[in-house]
Amino acid sequence: LLQIPDVKESIQALNNWYENVSQSKLNLFYRAKGTVKRWEQHIINYFKTRITNGFAEGLNNKIKLIKRIGYGVPKVENLKRRVFLSLLSI
Repeated sequence: LLQIPDVKESIQALNNWYENVSQSKLNLFYRAKGTVKRWEQHIINYFKTRITNGFAEGLNNKIKLIKRIGYGVPKVENLKRRVFLSLLSI
């Protein structure tokens, strides 16, 4: 689904997936279908732009890790320095 290059084909494939889930007898897929439906517009935006926020999510994860390693890092200025130093390797 995510590798289909055409937006209209991607949307059609998503609709086919909804239909298959509706016909299946697996309850967990019903919950997944609800989640996908709630985020459908964002998923379609990915099909249109092929842009994700993966870099920002990774950066947030790295900052949280630095805070955990530093036991909270009480001074904001020190946290900024640690984050900037860790980003030098990117």
